[in-house]
Amino acid sequence: MADLTRVRDAKSDKGMATSANPLASQAGIDIMKKGGNAIDAAAAVSLALGVVAPAFSGMGGGGLMLVHIAKTGENHVIDYRETAPGLATASMYRTRSDGEVEGDENFYGVKAPGVPGNPAGLALALKKFGRLSLADVARPAVSLARNGFPVSHLMGAIFQENQDNYQRKFKAFPEGGKNLLKPDGTPYKKGETIVWKDYANTIDRVSKNGTAEFYEGFVADSLDKFMTANGGPMRKTDLLNYKPFMRKPLVGTFRDLQIVTLCPPSSGGIALIQLLKLFESLDLKKTGHNTSETIERMSKALGPVYKARDLVADPDFETVDSAKLTSAAFIKGLQGQAYGVEGARRDGSHTTHVSVMDAEGNIVSLTESLECFFGSGVVVPGTGMFLNDTMHDFDSVPGHLNSVAPGKRPKSSMTPTIFFKNGKPVLVVGSAAGPRIITAVLQVALNVFEHGMEVQDAINAPRFHFQGGKNIRMENRIPQDIQNELKRRGYGIELHPDYDLEFGGVQAILVKDGIMHGGADPRRDGGAVGL
Repeated sequence: MADLTRVRDAKSDKGMATSANPLASQAGIDIMKKGGNAIDAAAAVSLALGVVAPAFSGMGGGGLMLVHIAKTGENHVIDYRETAPGLATASMYRTRSDGEVEGDENFYGVKAPGVPGNPAGLALALKKFGRLSLADVARPAVSLARNGFPVSHLMGAIFQENQDNYQRKFKAFPEGGKNLLKPDGTPYKKGETIVWKDYANTIDRVSKNGTAEFYEGFVADSLDKFMTANGGPMRKTDLLNYKPFMRKPLVGTFRDLQIVTLCPPSSGGIALIQLLKLFESLDLKKTGHNTSETIERMSKALGPVYKARDLVADPDFETVDSAKLTSAAFIKGLQGQAYGVEGARRDGSHTTHVSVMDAEGNIVSLTESLECFFGSGVVVPGTGMFLNDTMHDFDSVPGHLNSVAPGKRPKSSMTPTIFFKNGKPVLVVGSAAGPRIITAVLQVALNVFEHGMEVQDAINAPRFHFQGGKNIRMENRIPQDIQNELKRRGYGIELHPDYDLEFGGVQAILVKDGIMHGGADPRRDGGAVGL
């Protein structure tokens, strides 16, 4: 799916934005030109991405944001993940013997969405750390939706190759098709222009009148009416009660680097700290990049770490001891631990990541999602807004740490991260791809710090993924002799195409000698733009 001709690394000492679409990255740079800082620019990129890459994110979803303020040296997490509606229960889904949900009700339709957090999260970030208003940073997104935007390479492929998106979602929920299909009901192709007036009006109205328009006004009223009429569990009171949270990031070390990363309800930061600490004792530089020895050593650590993710859930509902899980004793105990089968594959990879840095050194690393392609498929009439299907991030079986409860946030794999050396930022990174976010961020960081790659090369390099079981998933650019040797050692190999979005969407900024080097993932139509 990748279009390598569109991805270029970028350099600047004034500001950098990198995301899953160059039009969205440019929106962030335009906001910097108007006096905005990295937080303002990141909000602009987020809103623009919801327009030009609508399969992955938007106002109907949520996310997790890591913010670094250069002047004070402080780091903050803003948690604006979706929450389970008030009428949700641990037994709300009918499950099969394999634990999966009958009728995919946690993937499709009115039982799949969590309460959206995107508008509230961006507004909180701007209030705490930004310089401009929500209306200011929303202008590029409104313009793109109202005046039209070209269908990107990846979006065109999603429309054309993944029939499920519009057969099961757009046709099952006609409001979505009304907004993003042609008048004859067929999908748009690469390069064709989509005008999305309903969504443009929603962004414009919410940004100008404040998030009360979303959580108390016309969006909440429209959603309540639709859900009540169609048997969904979400109500206006759920939006009225929604709150984004400020949280404290996790801090770890890898050699002479400090890692600042995500805290629960994400499992990604804990897993990244665990893995990098385990790899300190391995000379991966000596064993080489993507050799059979390196892949096997990494896989033996990945299995137990992915199993340990079962200990992570929403810290406001469950006891999650992050200090213990990232302690030297706990991490040492993971070495050689059995990890068993991979378990149910929740392969939602349809997330997006944004990395932004300004001339003062302020940084945002944020990951957002609608979860699966176009979320639940549900569009609230009159809003143009796709609702997420984040409820499938919960365990569908009662009695588990990550089981459904009203107001609860589901466990995530999001891993926005900043690496520091001697107190100065050196790498801003994060990814899309559900559970593969962790391995994508891990491999790009190792490519930079262990294998000495430049940031774009580190992102382009072929990836693999392992989280238990027998099979190692990998892109087919990993040489055949490496695959054969891993098979000889007892692994199964699950091959995927080159630059497959299965393996993430890493957007990163590497800082060298005061210069920001932006890298963007060709797996996601990525575009890095410098000021």
